[in-house]
Amino acid sequence: MFTVPGFCSLRSQVQTQQPRGANFYELILNENDRLKFRVDELEKIVVAQRNEILLLQSSTVEILRRLQNLEIQDQSRSPTCSGYSSLPRRISGSKSSYTMSPSHAPPRSSHANSKSLYINGMNNNSEEVSPGPPRHRPPTRGSDGMVNVSVGKSARGSPMRKWVSTHDMKDTDRFRRLSTSSEASTSATMNPIVNSVRRLSTTHRQSSPSLLSLCSVISRSPSTSSILRKNNRTCQFSNGSGHLPIFIGGKTVQVPVPTGYENMDPTMDQDPPTMKVTLKHVYSYRGKDVRSNIEMLPTGELVFFSANLVVLMNITGEDRSQRIYHGHTCDVKCITLHPNKILVASGQSSCHSVEKFQKPEHTSPIDSPEDLVRQLEMEHTEAHVRIWDTIKLTTLMVLNGFEKGICHVAFSKTDSGSLLAVVDDSLKHLMSVWNWQKGKREGEVKASNDVVFECKWHPTIRNLIVLYGKGHFSFFNYDPATGVLVKTVATFEGRDKPKTVLSMCFGENDQVVTGDSNGTISIWDPRTCKTTKQAHSVHPGGVYSLTLAKSGKILSGGKDRMVSEWDLQDLVRTRRPIELPDEKGFPRVILQNGSELIIGTSSNTLLFGNIENSTNLTSLIEGDPGNLTFLLTCSSNQLITSSQCGTLRIWNHIDKKVEFSKKFIDSVECVDVDVTNTHIILGFAAGLWIVMNITKQQTIQEKKEGTAPITAVKFAPSGATFAVATKDPHLTIYRIDASKNLLVIARIHHIPAPIVALDFSSDSQYLRGQSIGAHLLFWTKAGEICDGTSVKDVKWGSSRVKIGFETALVAHSSNGQVTAVAQCEDISACGMENGTIRIYKNPVTSVTAGFVELLGHGRIIKSVAFSNKIQLFSCSPTDNSVFEWCLE
Repeated sequence: MFTVPGFCSLRSQVQTQQPRGANFYELILNENDRLKFRVDELEKIVVAQRNEILLLQSSTVEILRRLQNLEIQDQSRSPTCSGYSSLPRRISGSKSSYTMSPSHAPPRSSHANSKSLYINGMNNNSEEVSPGPPRHRPPTRGSDGMVNVSVGKSARGSPMRKWVSTHDMKDTDRFRRLSTSSEASTSATMNPIVNSVRRLSTTHRQSSPSLLSLCSVISRSPSTSSILRKNNRTCQFSNGSGHLPIFIGGKTVQVPVPTGYENMDPTMDQDPPTMKVTLKHVYSYRGKDVRSNIEMLPTGELVFFSANLVVLMNITGEDRSQRIYHGHTCDVKCITLHPNKILVASGQSSCHSVEKFQKPEHTSPIDSPEDLVRQLEMEHTEAHVRIWDTIKLTTLMVLNGFEKGICHVAFSKTDSGSLLAVVDDSLKHLMSVWNWQKGKREGEVKASNDVVFECKWHPTIRNLIVLYGKGHFSFFNYDPATGVLVKTVATFEGRDKPKTVLSMCFGENDQVVTGDSNGTISIWDPRTCKTTKQAHSVHPGGVYSLTLAKSGKILSGGKDRMVSEWDLQDLVRTRRPIELPDEKGFPRVILQNGSELIIGTSSNTLLFGNIENSTNLTSLIEGDPGNLTFLLTCSSNQLITSSQCGTLRIWNHIDKKVEFSKKFIDSVECVDVDVTNTHIILGFAAGLWIVMNITKQQTIQEKKEGTAPITAVKFAPSGATFAVATKDPHLTIYRIDASKNLLVIARIHHIPAPIVALDFSSDSQYLRGQSIGAHLLFWTKAGEICDGTSVKDVKWGSSRVKIGFETALVAHSSNGQVTAVAQCEDISACGMENGTIRIYKNPVTSVTAGFVELLGHGRIIKSVAFSNKIQLFSCSPTDNSVFEWCLE
């Protein structure tokens, strides 16, 4: 950081001379500090602009490299198609707006290894044309693989040039793009018009380069949990060998190739499926680790968030229809409603980590400048805040420049919501005040040394922010003229001081009400920052939620699962407490809408009922505090989910309700249902498995395989036969006879690693499995090991094995980062480690196969399952999100 000349001398002169007054001296010092702050901001802008120049230079290198590749291709092709234009054919996974008649369609070449992208200026209508005959041009410098690139100016003022070898840059995965400041680069592109257009599903070419690498605006490297590491190994398939070698994690896996695909070329293009994908329904809600996570709109819609989405659910009638805001790219952590009841501000976490490697080459095709801007927005994975309207679901403003995730946002109340307070989750726990309409940060202060749970603007006292968290509770007075935030720490009187303030709300007459870990409700005077009244030990375990009811009374929820109503005058209960069921958890947030009560609980459950009749609480959304472990479809209208908490649920996805729920002591690790949809098998973490009758809801068989967890279970299409794999590793094939006796068909011990996925053949005669170490194994029904060649034409009844022939090339190109697979007729769905879902044509026969990408989950995909060809379900374990997709 540089200093402005004269600052130190000015300060010394003021200190040595007799000031005309104390105010004059303070004025000079304040002006000095203000100028310093402005110089710091200018320095940041200069650094950002310098990074942009470096980025443009690297982009020029990439453009010249691609032009050189086109030139080499053009010279190497024979003049076989003289009737077509000589412009290169655009390789893209998305459908072009330009189509050719079948009689003039150019033949595809299977020997073109270099893929290029042709952009027709700034025209939105890009044309897909065929490479023509080579044009004879004089030899140029650079035809030998060297590109002359301007990198600046020499001492004489003439451009300095640097020779860059294009051969060293052909591996686009190793070409590391320069970082640039997201705050300086993306603010210009994140305008309301662009943010109003979001693509839920985008079409991609799996590994082909795109123009997006020329205009990336990433400020730091994403973590490996949010990106996919591409495989640098080439998949070389020898015709007639009968096996397709794929490379996963540095090892080779031989995948049997069915008859009819012996002449398959993995380098050939494969088009993506033609479909329109929409997110139809969200079955999940995040409530276990956040506060103030629900809001009510005047339209009767409840606003909450799950994974990367903000959901607006209609709860006024029987119809539980949803509208979904898709603006975020990472986990949403907080929301707040504007005083006008139309705008919403939501903050997300960050997917970046400095310790991780740079993100590899983008794979999204760019067809127009608009697509480029949209894709840049989708890559905006830094922590940021979005302000959007709930009518059109369009983004109005994006606030950037945060070190880490956003843990809370709050609109001001006394000035029509012109200010927004934002608290980030960095080590300093900074709280900043924004003039959000201008996108300008007005002030900033370190909030606390420890975790901040929530901040709120006082509804009646102007420019007062109340903030609380682990081990602290403070009042901040904000000065709009200077942007200064003055902190006043509230003090608990007496010896029994709480460790943590857990909840807060505002009462009448400017009162501030808090609930703490001691189970005490306290009323504070915000002017003196002292308590005026307290009620001790009202909720054993702590008061986790507080809200002001319409009647002027306070509703509180505690760790004891009780919801109580209190009179603020003397802090006494005025109503019999409401007790929540044990499986629903304890209240984390309470919201009253007229006589209706909405409660968000620690088990990610949303309850809805009447405050006057608390016995009829119904579940809007049911969830679990533990991670989801499995999801599968059952019959035409049922969905089955399981969790680490031992909860099994059977949903009716037509009515969006739970038909059956059972809680087990141990974690449910894997689930399967037979072809008749009458029996279900559950594998547990303690080595126990159970076969249940779904309709009668009773146990048919159970057995403990040992102490090792059950890793995979699978019914054969015949129904009475099933396989159980454990972490030992060990695999057993069982059969239940007509008398419900359990018979052992085979025990398989010689397995290189634990089996994590199993599939039976359609005739129940063969079994295939995938291990943790990416081994692909085959057995007969009797347990005998089979060679891959003998089962290459077997029709498999399911597709849980992720490295089977159907999706082996997806596993190869992503280096084994396929986490879930499902198939339905001619399409396949692949869940990935970065939380995306890819829809391919089935089978996938190209390493560059086109796919349709579904966005919404924030983390790894655990399960995907088709109910029919146009209905797909997916779940992510860590954020407990369950989505229903419509494929048309």
